[in-house]
Amino acid sequence: MVMNRFRAYYDDGIVIEYKNNRFIIDPLGKPSGFFNAVLITHGHRDHVNPRALRNVSPVIMSDETAIIIRARDDENLRHITISPGSSLIINNVLIESFNAGHVIGSLSYVLDFGDLRVGITGDFNVEPSILLDGAKGLNVDVLIMEATYGDPDYVFPSKHEVYNELRAVVEDGIRDGVVLLMGQPLGRGQELTALLKDYPLYVEPSIKVINNALGLRYGAVISGFPPTGSVIIMGVPKDITRLSRALRSRYGRARIVALSGMYAKRYRVIWLSQIGVDAMPLSSHSDFPGLIDFVLNSRAKLVYTVYGNATKFAKYLRNELGIIARPLPGSNQLTMDYFLW
Repeated sequence: MVMNRFRAYYDDGIVIEYKNNRFIIDPLGKPSGFFNAVLITHGHRDHVNPRALRNVSPVIMSDETAIIIRARDDENLRHITISPGSSLIINNVLIESFNAGHVIGSLSYVLDFGDLRVGITGDFNVEPSILLDGAKGLNVDVLIMEATYGDPDYVFPSKHEVYNELRAVVEDGIRDGVVLLMGQPLGRGQELTALLKDYPLYVEPSIKVINNALGLRYGAVISGFPPTGSVIIMGVPKDITRLSRALRSRYGRARIVALSGMYAKRYRVIWLSQIGVDAMPLSSHSDFPGLIDFVLNSRAKLVYTVYGNATKFAKYLRNELGIIARPLPGSNQLTMDYFLW
């Protein structure tokens, strides 16, 4: 099959060009040149720069993502609202949106040009969480997908297992000390709050601002040292060693747990254990088997990988599964090889 006048590349954001259309997804700078629309997949700062989108139109995102940006960044961006399962038409291009299962408000998109369907996952997770359904495969010709954990070493336990382990840690830790849970403010912050809402919660202000805006009004804002028996939810500090020493000096006993998919790799867990910090692979991304499952369910004829282990994952798809796959090129790496398949 030959795709005439189709290009997909990364240029401070994902750019898709087909015939006379040009879409930009998750730009980190102000989009330049002609574009039909700017699509925002979710609110993480490595996917959206609100200041760069001032006076840019049309911008398409979920209401939840707009709420997060307004609460966290004090930016009230003009946008067209789209939600999972809905669609809209811009310049005769059908834009379909789907749940991405990554963080609250996260979306995947399909651009249907009539003779070509292009899917863009953004960050996604196929496994459901306490807050979100899992993402499903996209029925597309071309799939542009994240590959953050596109390394076979990244295999996560089920969320159900991690949730049970976390509850056990909390029950043990609050008997005669405190429990500190560390993870990304957007994503882990809401997931942990929902999971542990029945415990005495103290939440970092940057997380509490987002939680309140999204209606998760559990726990109090942490100020100083909370009482013994508390659960603290916060982002990852610059100096974990210093913080752990301060907590143990104050309480005598503190269970400290870092939460990220990167802790599926044992050497990272061992490093933290040496400073008295536990680690669990709780992630808002799909693990390696989840990425494979998504690709196979999408039945795309061509896969572009982006972010994280993009090169390794594309190689695996080619060599092990016989799928035409390539890392998404930069704007200065384009060749005719990327236009013909």
